[in-house]
Amino acid sequence: MAYDSSSGRDPRGGWCLACRRPLEDGQPVTRINFQTDPDGKEGLSGLYHRICAKPFSELAKVINLNPWARF
Repeated sequence: MAYDSSSGRDPRGGWCLACRRPLEDGQPVTRINFQTDPDGKEGLSGLYHRICAKPFSELAKVINLNPWARF
């Protein structure tokens, strides 16, 4: 299948932000939101494989609780 860049997204699906491997149908995924990257442009907020998400989830909790982390 050719990649259609006009749609703005990868037709194969999303990618894990931690391991950079594809998020395949049926795999457990976790969405993590960092208040310092609300739209995901910095590569932090978004979808992760559930197993890859564990350290990032804890980091997001700490950053999202602290008012000094608002850049």
